[in-house]
Amino acid sequence: MPALQVPAPTAAFWLGPGTILLGVIVRRSAVRTLGDGFAIEVTVEEDDKVIESGPYRWVRHPSYTGALLSLVGAGITLGNWLSIAATVLAGLAGYGYRIRVEERALRKTLDGDYLEYAERTPYRLVPGLW
Repeated sequence: MPALQVPAPTAAFWLGPGTILLGVIVRRSAVRTLGDGFAIEVTVEEDDKVIESGPYRWVRHPSYTGALLSLVGAGITLGNWLSIAATVLAGLAGYGYRIRVEERALRKTLDGDYLEYAERTPYRLVPGLW
């Protein structure tokens, strides 16, 4: 859709991979911080502890923040406003659902510890925004 092309496609082409790389770095940092506590499936054990170090100081779901950044980077690389909007909306829809499921499990299993952490760290994905 040529009418929706970003004004600087060459810059977008380079900004996109940079955003993807930033997303990968954020996600890897979150996964490394969790260590053995990281799992692809949403699982919370009774003896799990709330992690507040690393990127978990700023947002409650930095792994998803990193993944969303990478998705947005892919949209930017395509150099089209529609591709950027599609990646943002699809990412927010998918990760928004996953966050609701995960937070329900964390609140149920970790009870007060997670509620206190959520009060201290109010943002789920983007500091100052959501």
